[in-house]
Amino acid sequence: MLNTKIERKCAAVCFILSFVLIPALRAQAQSDDQLLKTLPAETIFCVRINNFNNTLNQTDQFLAGASPMPMGASMLIRAQLMELLGSPQLNGLNMDGNFSVFGVAMPGRESQTNDVPNIFVGILTPVTNYKQFIDGNPNCAQPDDKGVSKITQNGTPVLLVSQVDSYALMSWANDYDNMVEYKKLMGIATSSSAKAATLATILDASQVKQAGDEPIWAYVNMQQVSRNFGPLITAQLSQMKEMMKSLENSGQGAQFASAQNIIGMYATIIDTLLKETKSVSLAINPKPNVLSIKKTIDTVPGTNMAKMFVGSTSSQQENNLLSYLKDGALMNYGCNMGSPLMRQFQVTSIDILSAMGGDSMDAEKIAKMKTLATNVLDCLTGPVAYSVSINTDGKPPFSVKYAISVKDDKKFDSLIKDAVEMMTTSGILDFYKGLGIDSSFTVNKGVDTYKGVSIDSAKLTMKSTQGGPEAQMLDTMYGGGFDYRWGLTKGLFVCAVGGNVDSKIRELIDEVQAGGTKPIGDETKAAIALIPGADKADFMVTFNLLRLYRMITAMVPMPLPQINAPTKSNIVVAGKGADGKLVVDIAIPKEHLTEIMGAFMMMQQMQMQQMQQN
Repeated sequence: MLNTKIERKCAAVCFILSFVLIPALRAQAQSDDQLLKTLPAETIFCVRINNFNNTLNQTDQFLAGASPMPMGASMLIRAQLMELLGSPQLNGLNMDGNFSVFGVAMPGRESQTNDVPNIFVGILTPVTNYKQFIDGNPNCAQPDDKGVSKITQNGTPVLLVSQVDSYALMSWANDYDNMVEYKKLMGIATSSSAKAATLATILDASQVKQAGDEPIWAYVNMQQVSRNFGPLITAQLSQMKEMMKSLENSGQGAQFASAQNIIGMYATIIDTLLKETKSVSLAINPKPNVLSIKKTIDTVPGTNMAKMFVGSTSSQQENNLLSYLKDGALMNYGCNMGSPLMRQFQVTSIDILSAMGGDSMDAEKIAKMKTLATNVLDCLTGPVAYSVSINTDGKPPFSVKYAISVKDDKKFDSLIKDAVEMMTTSGILDFYKGLGIDSSFTVNKGVDTYKGVSIDSAKLTMKSTQGGPEAQMLDTMYGGGFDYRWGLTKGLFVCAVGGNVDSKIRELIDEVQAGGTKPIGDETKAAIALIPGADKADFMVTFNLLRLYRMITAMVPMPLPQINAPTKSNIVVAGKGADGKLVVDIAIPKEHLTEIMGAFMMMQQMQMQQMQQN
């Protein structure tokens, strides 16, 4: 009896300690990540493959039946390594270890061109025994007095290699000085206690865990990109803008003024991303039936981007309009306009529009647009659902149906009027004139009534003023422009764009008045299920590449091979902002790759038959 009590107490203590010690041991293991400690804190980029053999086998399983390659990725890479080292045994190489490719700007060393930083690109290859690696692979020469060996093929040096802890550090054959400097930087080739801070010291706990746990991990330090490449990028964009200005002044076309605005817009976006993004990372996990990718954008604290990615209680709610998404669509899109991410994005997009508009949009108009956007957002309850379908027989060759949940129908209708007036007077349409496109936007109120719902109409016309191939392409893509129909019913703003808009707006009104409670279609439901929690994300997108190709072939004036292969799967993207980070999940189903491969094989067969007939 006593023994039983003691055993129970011991079991209880062990159970409690397991919750205390195991996480602590895991944290210790993560902080002791040898690979991260081999990379400096100033690392610009790093691509890491963990458990190399296993990850390649996982990739082979995902690509099996969907890849045109006759051999798997594991066999192909292994064959390349055999050729590189000159040994089928790959002596001393740890194929179950963690491999990495990285880049770092070398301090105190100027590049030969004086405009591009001197970047050292290295490959960390795990070894079981470095001496065995050098001695056992014929293409590896013995190390020199600085511990650097050459790897040669057919008598020509192709790589350099040197020992770094339990790794073989490789680099290009002409990068000897950088390799020696890198070893000094990391305190590897010197007895000095002064060593550079490592990448492990600047990553947070979640990044360290992701770097060690995910099969493939990629990381870019955007602050290092900004420091090393920002001035160069800014200078190049300025040169392009000056070139466009010179062409405009020479009388070669007003479109060069618009080109200046476009370059200015990109310069603004790039400058913001470089200054306000701390890092970007990708975690890639190939599974038998789906390739899962998690992209994380980490922002600099206190910046406008950081304020976008704060999360909110409302963004945790499920989007109750997803039933309006359509099976067979080119793209479905759902979002929560109540989230800080989507609200701030709408305001930021006005700054982008103003950059495109150039001098035609003054500060007063921009301020009014932002006020209007804020008022519209305040009038929404959050959920939005868009569905884009292809219509290859029409112009434009696509149509859109969407629903937006609103709090106050009358107020929202008034805001629509303000938005229409703003569009025609703000100078946005003047941007298209600079590109040689004459555009206009006209609205007609109360053109129809259906089941007690007043329907308004609008038309955006786009016509080339230049003639020639550009005009033909514009007409092929958009025809006379876009037709709109919309109405407000039961707390929803519903709108149809393109195609048979009269029929489509009635379909939407029928859906709303029927309760809009029908289940999500099987195709859309299967796509959303690929990312857990996608229905509660700040935004969610599904799209089909084969349908996109069909739309493109209908838009461009040149003849392209037609593909009308069956497809029912979709790539899915879902994003959520929180704690100063934007996390975007991407799911690529194997079924979609298989459908694409089948379609292109069908296209090749058609081309061969045409060649035989000719």
